[in-house]
Amino acid sequence: MNFKLLLVTLGCLLLFSCDDSSKSNSTKELLALIEINQKKWEAANIDTYTFTYYSPPNDCPTVDPRPAVEITVENDVVSKLYVIDFDSFLDVGSSSFPTIDNVFRKMINSVEHIKGTPLFDDTFGFPIEYETDVSSQECDGYSVYISSFI
Repeated sequence: MNFKLLLVTLGCLLLFSCDDSSKSNSTKELLALIEINQKKWEAANIDTYTFTYYSPPNDCPTVDPRPAVEITVENDVVSKLYVIDFDSFLDVGSSSFPTIDNVFRKMINSVEHIKGTPLFDDTFGFPIEYETDVSSQECDGYSVYISSFI
């Protein structure tokens, strides 16, 4: 009888001592990766640059994605927005597109929803590609692609 009690006690002890911290550990590791690259970006001290930004919904088959936009940043402020597919400029004041610093902030604020491992530029550390998904429902995730950095 004591043997059964010991087995039940050990079983309960093992069950309750198991900590599913793999998600929190992977979130911590992902946050560390983002912060390392963010520091590399900040150390480069680049405040004027141009890049192509594309952010389609990654889990929403019924929504047409917005086209890629070439973003020009001068003194850390978005100064020009050029829609490549339409060969036209957008009004900077009426549109909301990020600087690289904004992309890093958004990544950090949504780190628990990032899927997989983001890709970063080897030289300057800015994000090249990452994907988010909040739940198993549709239309609650997005991808970010940054290219043509000058």
